[in-house]
Parts: sequence; C-alpha cells; structure tokens
Amino acid sequence: MKDIDILYYDAMDLLDDGRSGAKKAEKLLMKALEIDSHYPQTYIGLVCVYGALKNKKKAGESIKNAYNETIKKFPKWPKEMPWGDMDNRAYMRAIQYRADLYADEGEKEMAIELYRLLLRLNPNDNQGVRYTVSGVYAGISGEEINEMFDEGNEKQNWDKLENLVKKQNAKHKFWKEPKY
Repeated sequence: MKDIDILYYDAMDLLDDGRSGAKKAEKLLMKALEIDSHYPQTYIGLVCVYGALKNKKKAGESIKNAYNETIKKFPKWPKEMPWGDMDNRAYMRAIQYRADLYADEGEKEMAIELYRLLLRLNPNDNQGVRYTVSGVYAGISGEEINEMFDEGNEKQNWDKLENLVKKQNAKHKFWKEPKY
C-alpha cells in the first residue's frame, strides 16, 4: 500500500473519534495532498472530514476537486469501472458525490447525467445509485432516500426503495437489473 493510501485509511479511522478525530484526520489528509495533490481519494477523505465537521462549503469544494481530478484522469470514460476493483472506488465516489451536489443545488439534469454514467460504468450498481437517481426523478431528496435506507436496514425490508426504483425505471429506463 502506498503512503498516501495509508494516510487516507488512517484518517478515515479517526473519524470515529468525533470532532477532535476529524481535525486529526484533516491534518493527515493535508499531508497526503503534499504527496500528491491530484489524488481523488484524498479529496474524498476531505469530503468525509468536512461532513463530520459540518463545513458544507469545504465539503463542496472537496467534492469538486475530487471530481475534477477524476475527469483529468479519464478524459474519455472507460467502457466499465467495476466497484469490485478497489482502485475505482475513489473515482466512482467522486462522480456520485458530484452528482449529489448537483442534485442539492437543483441542477437535476446534471445530476441525472452523472448517475446514469455510474450505472453504465458499473451496471451491477454496488453503490446503490439506482435508488438515488430514482429519488431525483421522483422529486425526493437524497436525505429522504437515506432515511428510507435506514428504515429498510432497521426493518430488513427495502420494499419502499425497490418499488421506487421499479416505478421510476419504468418511466425513465435508467437501469437494467443484472441477470446472474
């Protein structure tokens, strides 16, 4: 594992320690930026740090930086980007977080474009993007989708989410369920 990755994972571990842990995590990630300021995973870590510190402005800036570094890495999107390849996850998170930010800013079409890109790159949808894009189409916020996930996890029943996907997918044709 590269030093920059060790800094990232150590920083993520610190996020369980409240505000002081988040501040320590931020310092580690700043060291990581000194090693390579073009590494999207470091910016993804900063998104988590600033989320924990409730600093929306810096979280948004980190999302944009992660996404911009991702599109520099991929001026042309690959045919696929499987979630199972750990090296892809930071890029996929950068795309998803940017889509989420577009949705939060009311730029629905930009958000949908990126969510659809993720579903094309990773048709198995290990990220659960199909639920989020269904919410955007239905006019449901990301926060409400997260609440539906929490409820599903608590009850071990995700029918609300699955029904939302079926209904919106029938209208907008954004996802094909994989055949195993």
